[in-house]
Amino acid sequence: MSVSSRTVAGPTSQVVIALTFVPVVLEGYDLVMYGTVVPSLIRDPEWRLTAAQAGHIGSLAVLGMLFGALAAALLSHRVGRRTLVTSSVALFSVSMGLCATAATQDQLGLYRFLVGVGAGCLMPTAAAMVIDHSPAHRRGLNGAIGLAGVAVGGCLAGLLGSWIVPSHGFRPMFVIGAVAGLVVLPVLWWYLPRSAPRLDLAEADSPPTATLASLARSLFGRRYLAATLLFCASVFFCLLIIVGAAAFLPILMIKAGYGLSSSLAFLLVLNIGAGVGALIACPIADQIGFKPVTVTAFLAAAGSFSLLALQPPTAVVVVLVAIAGLGTTGTQILINIYIGDHYPQELRTAALGVALSVGRVGGILGPTYGAMLATDFDVSWQFIAFALPAVLGAAVTGLVPRSERSPQQLIEHREALQP
Repeated sequence: MSVSSRTVAGPTSQVVIALTFVPVVLEGYDLVMYGTVVPSLIRDPEWRLTAAQAGHIGSLAVLGMLFGALAAALLSHRVGRRTLVTSSVALFSVSMGLCATAATQDQLGLYRFLVGVGAGCLMPTAAAMVIDHSPAHRRGLNGAIGLAGVAVGGCLAGLLGSWIVPSHGFRPMFVIGAVAGLVVLPVLWWYLPRSAPRLDLAEADSPPTATLASLARSLFGRRYLAATLLFCASVFFCLLIIVGAAAFLPILMIKAGYGLSSSLAFLLVLNIGAGVGALIACPIADQIGFKPVTVTAFLAAAGSFSLLALQPPTAVVVVLVAIAGLGTTGTQILINIYIGDHYPQELRTAALGVALSVGRVGGILGPTYGAMLATDFDVSWQFIAFALPAVLGAAVTGLVPRSERSPQQLIEHREALQP
């Protein structure tokens, strides 16, 4: 009897997917929520931030995500994924509460950095945990369900932001995120599994006791070097668009002639498109592979931003923003699952952590990139400028080499896809 290529999904798989969904919702809320409060920070007479200063604060949060993702890569095999998930939620929840109390620009920047550390550690760990508990032929679907929490959180931020920010300013948005995180924290600690499910031998490329040095040699050795570097570049371009658009899409829409409430509502549309798009795209990727679907999603983002530059009618704008959601946050969901599927279980969190930490440099540049566009370019060129990194993301993703599977693994994977 042959050894299966699939990670065994134990009886806790549905619980794991549901429980990882919740903290990912909080991360998605935080990512988009900052974009909803930027107009308030710029207009508030007590703060009087420029677009460049608001972009700098946004970049500090993503800088924190870089360190958080790197921490996930270095610590996952030492402290376990449950500890990393719960510690991440605790850190960014407390830090969001501190953001609500910030009295100066420097304080807000520091607290946003700490929020970023927690959020950055969460995503690679949560993604790896979902994939660990999913059979190979359902990794796309299960991953989309678990990681679609990013889009759901973004939708909540867009809804609450359009309702709360115009009347009450930015502070209540941080309080909501902090309270929600602290409420779910004990549930996560109690119910998340302490360890990964049994790893089948056909997929074990590195021993469970792998050291940091052996992990580095595996990720940057001959077998995985090209994939690791290309995944880092893919995440770089995707996060450049996501964070830049999340921070400055409302500003761009205001410059295009929409009011504050309408412009914040486009963040809701963006994240609905991301969530629905990922739930459609990821099962397709299970069938035909993650590379072609991810490349197509990148190109969808490029096309939608290019058409937005033409300033079409409002109904068309809504559709294009939804497609941009698939091509941005939806694409990042695809990339995360693609990385997790490409590497064996013992390298999964490390690979995701490295790609997300290096790729976060794009996220750090995103708000500054958006601020530069908002200051120095007209609306049409601003949208074109967001389309360019999407084209580059499609190009580098298309170069990722095929995952090395044994002939027996390929046969069993095809059999798993058959009804």
